[in-house]
Amino acid sequence: MAFLDDKNPHEGSGPSLWGGSVPVLSVAKWLWMLACTVLSSASFGQLPAHQWGEQAPNFLLKDQVDQNIRLHQFKDAQVLVLVFSHYACPAHHLYQPKIKALQPLWQRLQGQALWIFPHSLNPSMLPYAEAVLAQDLRGETFAAYGIRKIPHIVVIKKSAAPHPKRRCSTKHRSTWKICYSGAVDADPENPSSPMRADLAEALRDLEYSDYVRIPKTNLHGCPYPYTP
Repeated sequence: MAFLDDKNPHEGSGPSLWGGSVPVLSVAKWLWMLACTVLSSASFGQLPAHQWGEQAPNFLLKDQVDQNIRLHQFKDAQVLVLVFSHYACPAHHLYQPKIKALQPLWQRLQGQALWIFPHSLNPSMLPYAEAVLAQDLRGETFAAYGIRKIPHIVVIKKSAAPHPKRRCSTKHRSTWKICYSGAVDADPENPSSPMRADLAEALRDLEYSDYVRIPKTNLHGCPYPYTP
């Protein structure tokens, strides 16, 4: 067939591969296009919804008796540990004792923990007597915080910001900033593991400043959405 023998007059003058059938320039062009595609996928793929220092998204959740839970209701807390999890996820039961053991750390920071589940609640799910449970049946809060694997811990801290409508006023309003997002630690199955306790280190850092040395860590657990 004649059109198979047609050649671009600009091709064939340079080096080629595979016995001269494929010009090196064409191969280089193909590799460049492939690299651009990979970089585009990485740039616009699954990125975290929020980074360290950004304002924490507000939320509207329900407790086990169907009462509203909003972020601004935690007036007495300076730190809030948000535990995104699923009761049927095996990793939840591995991490739950470790999270409970860190209660003294967030209490020293005048903090509180909020356990958020994407399903209905019952009293047997309480990890300890004073725990606060919330349900996010629509998954809106999970989506707002970029949750893709559970358990996922997000630590937010209250900070004072000038009131935007009162420039000359000394009054400040409280905003919540994201300080940490990630896992409890790197080894949920071994309580005596010497591996770094990521959440505990983040809470200790917050005792001295608003800065967490490692504000984001890799997660280990069940994918979200999770189907038991």
